[in-house]
Amino acid sequence: MFVRTLSPARMRGGPLASAATARAVALDALGEELAARVAARACASGLAVLAAAGSLQLAGTLAQYDAAAAAAEGDVGTALAGAAQAVRNAMDTPARLQVGRFSLGLERALVMGILNVAKESFYDGGRYRGVDGALERAGQMLAEGADIVDVGGQSYNAVTPPVSQEEERGRVVPVVEALVRAFPGVVISVDTVRSAVARAALEAGAAIINDCSGNADPGMAAVCAAYGAGDVIVHLKGRLKVREPEQYVYGDVTAEIVRVLEERCGAALAAGVRAQSLIVDPGLEFGKEPYDDLTIVERLEEFMALGYPVLVAASRKSFMGRLFALPAAELLAPSAAVAAYSVLAGARIIRAHDIQFTVRLVKMLEAISSDRKRELVP
Repeated sequence: MFVRTLSPARMRGGPLASAATARAVALDALGEELAARVAARACASGLAVLAAAGSLQLAGTLAQYDAAAAAAEGDVGTALAGAAQAVRNAMDTPARLQVGRFSLGLERALVMGILNVAKESFYDGGRYRGVDGALERAGQMLAEGADIVDVGGQSYNAVTPPVSQEEERGRVVPVVEALVRAFPGVVISVDTVRSAVARAALEAGAAIINDCSGNADPGMAAVCAAYGAGDVIVHLKGRLKVREPEQYVYGDVTAEIVRVLEERCGAALAAGVRAQSLIVDPGLEFGKEPYDDLTIVERLEEFMALGYPVLVAASRKSFMGRLFALPAAELLAPSAAVAAYSVLAGARIIRAHDIQFTVRLVKMLEAISSDRKRELVP
């Protein structure tokens, strides 16, 4: 007899998938009595159980979670069914994303190209200002394989002055209109925190609103709902364009962000945004210190349990620059490392400055994990 182990890759899509890979879940704020009953039922079904820091932590396969939930009733059954659903969400990537008139498949990670039309942007500010410059850059990004073009009319760093709503709209809307005319089949996103700018951009033909304030504008979700637009809900702690390190304190950074994103997504759904139009972004650098950003990337799989596609926007950001003591212009390799780690963890959208490089990176990762390797390589 010869015994050998099998990699998780062997089990991803097969009949053993639900029993092949263990997943951990934390159930917070259960109360001692309910936690004890849930723990007893979980142990009886073969799940590993740990009570720690006010939460009940479980680990096991999806098959074990399902068995535990099926064998329980009442509050215990509800808790275990919720744990099983969280594991299922983490294992099953949403199949499609509906944004405006577009339906995007999520079998592979999509690349969102950054098109800054604001002179204040930290990396390429001023390079693509004006309609002609924006059109030229968009055409280049699309030729290099970008799936989405993300137009931004203002920078959110803390060192440049804010831009008025009128100026932001004047920068963004003519570019969106020109892009729609020149590239009618392209998905256009607009990076804004203002519902009035979002409405004007969607009216001009944009399909996604990328809101790094997490829909802080009370009208944002309703605008996205009215146009059937994609709504990227980004986690932000503190205020935009104001650095307040004393506010960037977390107990468990990923746990807090997951809870906030779940609340914001619930509010968006209540305002009429479709579930299949929601995207979540943990908000690297938005109210975080570099060690928080690194922890978020390390634990990115925890965001998959929300059940929405996860977007990662790390390209050339300063948390990597501080790690290497390098300017943004020299952060391609660190950006690629974060992008690769994120895709392997399950991220479905990577926001990037370097389109061709990122598209090739994603394609290579896809080829490695594909079941059609013979067809992919002539």
